[in-house]
Amino acid sequence: MTLISFVCTVCGHRQEEFVKSVKNAPPCEKCGGKLRQSFSGKCYGSIGGTSSVECTHNCATCKGCKH
Repeated sequence: MTLISFVCTVCGHRQEEFVKSVKNAPPCEKCGGKLRQSFSGKCYGSIGGTSSVECTHNCATCKGCKH
């Protein structure tokens, strides 16, 4: 189990949960909304193994780390 920080996509509430993976995130404890992983600091990924780019945490538009 891993302690992961989450943020609610509906109300913005932040909470930490022990989960087996990000896919096992519970609903928001405040409003019941969907949680997504919250990152802090900088995260870098490699696209195609040739360059390193700063992660925007918008996985829908990224071809990098596949978080």
